[in-house]
Amino acid sequence: MKLPRQALVILLLACLSRTLPAFECEGIATAPGDEITAELVVSGLSSPVDIQSAPGDPSRLYVVEQRGRIRIINLANDSLVASSFLDITSRVRSGGERGLLGLAFHPDFQQNGFLYVNYTNSSGTSVIARYRATSATSASSNTEQIVLTVSQPYSNHNAGQLAFSPRDGYLYIGFGDGGSGGDPGNRSQNGRQLLGKMLRIDVDSGAPYEIPASNPFTNNGSVRDEIWAIGLRNPWRFSFDPETHDLYIGDVGQNAWEEIDFQPASSTGGENYEWKVREGNHSYSGNTAYGAGERTGALYEYRHSGAGSGCSLTGGVVYRGCLMPDLHGAYFFADYCTNWIRTLRVQNGVARDVVNRTTDLNRGIAGSIREVSSFGLDGYGEVYIADHNGRIYRVIPVNPPDNPPNARITTNPDPAVLPLKDGFAIAYLDASDSDDGDAGEQELSFSWEKISGPEGDTIGRPNKESTAVTFFEPGEYTYEVTVSDGNGQDTARVDVTIEGNNEPGFRRGDSNTDATVDLSDGVHVLSVLFLGVPGPDCSDASDSTNDGNVDVTDAILLFNYLFLGGTAPAAPGPVSCGPDTGEDDLDCASYNSCD
Repeated sequence: MKLPRQALVILLLACLSRTLPAFECEGIATAPGDEITAELVVSGLSSPVDIQSAPGDPSRLYVVEQRGRIRIINLANDSLVASSFLDITSRVRSGGERGLLGLAFHPDFQQNGFLYVNYTNSSGTSVIARYRATSATSASSNTEQIVLTVSQPYSNHNAGQLAFSPRDGYLYIGFGDGGSGGDPGNRSQNGRQLLGKMLRIDVDSGAPYEIPASNPFTNNGSVRDEIWAIGLRNPWRFSFDPETHDLYIGDVGQNAWEEIDFQPASSTGGENYEWKVREGNHSYSGNTAYGAGERTGALYEYRHSGAGSGCSLTGGVVYRGCLMPDLHGAYFFADYCTNWIRTLRVQNGVARDVVNRTTDLNRGIAGSIREVSSFGLDGYGEVYIADHNGRIYRVIPVNPPDNPPNARITTNPDPAVLPLKDGFAIAYLDASDSDDGDAGEQELSFSWEKISGPEGDTIGRPNKESTAVTFFEPGEYTYEVTVSDGNGQDTARVDVTIEGNNEPGFRRGDSNTDATVDLSDGVHVLSVLFLGVPGPDCSDASDSTNDGNVDVTDAILLFNYLFLGGTAPAAPGPVSCGPDTGEDDLDCASYNSCD
């Protein structure tokens, strides 16, 4: 049975302009100068090709493995989480320049859970797809929504990067020229082809996207509306300056020149970066057939022979982090073949201060950094390097400062609202996400205390990183943890609410009360309504909309949530158990799936 489309579609309103938050560096000690080195963060990854951080979450890095998995690095202790954040290996054709190639978190990820990836499917086609995370550590492969597909005539030059602009909030996608050598189909200059281009689309409008009205070629019948810039060979990695919002494109060259292209934040798009008429700033094989757009030369180039040469550019990131303010504005990039790493700065649209950082970065580690596949930034703007052999490195100052620790508290349940059941309630408070403010090497100590609330509660382990608190009286409670690293300390507080009733907790949306919200619950609601199936003893569990009625709208909300990225069932929600927050005639006589 297929439900009417109009019953499943949720209309989303998108802001015309949205910006991503700047890095928050208050209270973080800094190191003077730009002397840097590197330290190994984790190893044992399988062909890492991209590093990203989620908006609003400085505690994790997400690493893309080419074969089809996204892994998580816990930055509190620099450890690789065993389970995958997302695993789509069954859909990915990997090898050479194919595979799962790029990741971009939606600017509103903390609210909507959306993430976007670029992968090569089993037929060799590039796929841009959206997935939805159910938590900071898990995204379901069953939530895939295809945004865009582009056929690839060859196995190379698939590009890979996609990113949301911090200036306009639109999704930018880089595609190579389709592969082989020398762009035999002249796709990079052909405006009817998406290959060899930078695209810009609005994924918050339309189905699956809309064209921003300000895209440069929307009134040009010979150029696809999605196109933002033309004339790229293989823009494997591009990035936006987090502060200025300038765009840096690392475009891999053909036989003689590698180039970095630069687009200032003031650009209205429409640049033509000249491949295959020019390679870098030099004529290529006598080609003269330009397509549309403003011809724009390379910001920086280097040869395939001679001093300082290389053969395959890995585009990087601009440093705007907290630890090394003297390094602000430095763009990190590398050569995959020769293993050097450099920085440059842009002044008035010109590349200045090119510095070879290879020796400095390698002195801090055993062995050497080789085959750099990508760069990334954490939630504080610090730089990370991925080498294709499975290692992730962090760029650090030679003489790192000693920062005070960062105290953080999580609760179970979250939010910490519990009913008294059989005369008591237990909440779990956890400060294990706290860190020492530096590289995670200093031992931390913890001290818990109650700040306010009724008497009679008990803190189980007041000097451990996590503790259980037992309550016997309803009311509002506040607890504080003090985290010390021997050189400084930080505090964090959390509120706990104890409800004064014995109504059982439940998962809203779990109509069949099997402890999981899935397709069967929507079917159960419809079966109760139309087939005479008995309803649950906890009717609140079937009331997904929390409007005081169990009807078809509850099933529709569940289907939209599960399959279209729609609104989740009302509090306490579909994941954690909790009491009813609504005032209606429905009740919850019993619900045993929270035990």
